[in-house]
Amino acid sequence: MKKKIIEVRHLSYIYPDGTQALRDVSFSVEEGEALAIVGPNGAGKSTVLLHLNGILKAEGKVKIFGQNLTKKNIREIRAKVGLIFQDPHDQLFMPTVADDVAFGLFNRGLNKEKAEKRVFSILQALELKHCAQKSAFDLSLGEMKKVSLATILVLEPEILVLDEPTMNLDPGTKKAFIQLLKKIPKTKIIASHDMDLVYELCSRIIVLDKGQVVAEGEALDILKKSQLLEAHNLATPLSLILDQSKI
Repeated sequence: MKKKIIEVRHLSYIYPDGTQALRDVSFSVEEGEALAIVGPNGAGKSTVLLHLNGILKAEGKVKIFGQNLTKKNIREIRAKVGLIFQDPHDQLFMPTVADDVAFGLFNRGLNKEKAEKRVFSILQALELKHCAQKSAFDLSLGEMKKVSLATILVLEPEILVLDEPTMNLDPGTKKAFIQLLKKIPKTKIIASHDMDLVYELCSRIIVLDKGQVVAEGEALDILKKSQLLEAHNLATPLSLILDQSKI
């Protein structure tokens, strides 16, 4: 039996401007699972993600590997939960790609030789070696998203948290990025509007709207409920429609 490695209970959050972003949100994630959090703009998806490694702190409880997230264990939790932001510009800031990927390792005190070895390995695995000495801001958006992923994977987290990972990618780049994520054998929590990504990658879905969980279930069950999806500004993935037409 797989163990629960994330437990969120009765999470509510109000932003400083008074906006109620989350209302009594509860869910759990099992080891090895790929969970999608979907919903319209302003539903609270990104706000949920920012609670999973303590960037935001709200009413309610967040447990990671059985530990309540506190100030005392925040560094330990962040080592286990790797967060990849929606916009690579929020993640990348060093002069070169290699510097960006190495930054977290040096921040953890890894020596130069070991850090360079890890950086080389992850850049090779993600087919980014040719970008190592370039500025991330000279790359395509797809390459920038891969570099953002590399900055987290190099730290070897146990959980990947991704905010809109395929947003603004062209179809070919998106397809390649989804295939890349499929190959990464880690627990994943993904907030996205991209229902084709959800169909390809996720085993379970939470539908969020106005800060509340309005539906939860196995991915295929949720994705087949077109009225539910449409009610929350979502759509049945084209890839599912095409697969059903082949039956």
